Amino acid sequence: MNQTSKNFLLGLAIAAVGWSTGWTASQASEIKVISANGMREVINETKAKFEASSGHKLAITVVETGEIRKRVLAGEPYDVIMVPKNASDDFEKQGKIAAGSSVPLIRVNFGLAVKDGGAKPDTSTADGLKKTFLAAKTVFITDPSTGGISGVHLMDVLGKLGIADEMKPKMIVQRGGGFHAERVVKGEADLAVQAEHEIRCVKGAAFLDYPKEFQRTIVFIGGIGAASSDAGAAKSYLTFITGPDAAPSIKAHCLTPG
Repeated sequence: MNQTSKNFLLGLAIAAVGWSTGWTASQASEIKVISANGMREVINETKAKFEASSGHKLAITVVETGEIRKRVLAGEPYDVIMVPKNASDDFEKQGKIAAGSSVPLIRVNFGLAVKDGGAKPDTSTADGLKKTFLAAKTVFITDPSTGGISGVHLMDVLGKLGIADEMKPKMIVQRGGGFHAERVVKGEADLAVQAEHEIRCVKGAAFLDYPKEFQRTIVFIGGIGAASSDAGAAKSYLTFITGPDAAPSIKAHCLTPG
């Protein structure tokens, strides 16, 4: 077999791989994704599988919702945007997310973390929650100034309980990602306030719900950026992350599908 024939057969083999996986080198795109922290672990854990099956590459940024607002409203382009529903609705109204492209991703609740194994304080009533907070010496929270939902919600709750000023010296404000409940398990704090999945997935931590009047559920939405350079590739990623390939990761990280 001469070299020309070998090259021809090699070309056929490469094309066959592209056809079998639904992509070719010329169709591959870099998909620019920006997401709030709720989807961090799922995105990172499924990234390699999506890239292998689609041929596309993911360029991922995970930050607090407040930072996403700044970037998106400043005109920074993204192919896929994953944020709480209120932010997604705002972006769509302002023409930053393509109309009709939004899909639900996960549902997130919020509460408190205590060390498992001991007596759990009663947080089923506003009075019980107030006593629990006041009895704590140290509380880890997400910095509300970054737009982190658990921190913003906590400050609203403390204000309604009338103890915001009393709690300020007790609170250790955490920036960036990570599970605050781990600090409780290590004995570095009495309480931590974060999303339910970020507490339930920490071994040795127990989750305490807010009283009914303070409970809040956030639905995270994924949408295609209006300035996306490849809306088709962006749609393929949203289909993947809401489909059966990502479902095991969502469950493993104590999340509830949207």
